[in-house]
Amino acid sequence: MPDLDVAIVGAGFGGLGMATRLRRSGLSCTILEKAAGVGGTWRENTYPGAGCDVPSHLYSFSFHQRSWPRRYSGQADILRYLEDLTDAYGLRPGIRFGAEVVSASFEEGSRRWRVALAGGDEVTARAVVSSVGQLNRPVLPDISGRERFRGPAWHSAR
Repeated sequence: MPDLDVAIVGAGFGGLGMATRLRRSGLSCTILEKAAGVGGTWRENTYPGAGCDVPSHLYSFSFHQRSWPRRYSGQADILRYLEDLTDAYGLRPGIRFGAEVVSASFEEGSRRWRVALAGGDEVTARAVVSSVGQLNRPVLPDISGRERFRGPAWHSAR
């Protein structure tokens, strides 16, 4: 992969928004996304009732408005918005899916970031934007006996 202006880590709201603005500015960038699709939290969290806790119109970019079906939209509508944004701004070809970042280090000599991916590939860029979010790794409560429980259980991040 050629040297980039910017490597963006994560294809949720932050990463997609950043890529849209960088491309509009004429900078080269790619989004490194560990999953197989865009959406971040809204791709991962599919439990019944998952949705936005602020009015939907506040959960969208000023440069990509839409008419929301409900005042507080559900997960599927928000994910559909992010999919539409990705396609409307031609971002999909610049996303590397299945590209989990394992490290990033700045090299003084070349003044470039070297971003290592699981599987051995590397990306170099003048800047790295972390847009990894915070809701993709479940934190399980320390409940005595939890490991012995055999009934149905789920976590919203899975």
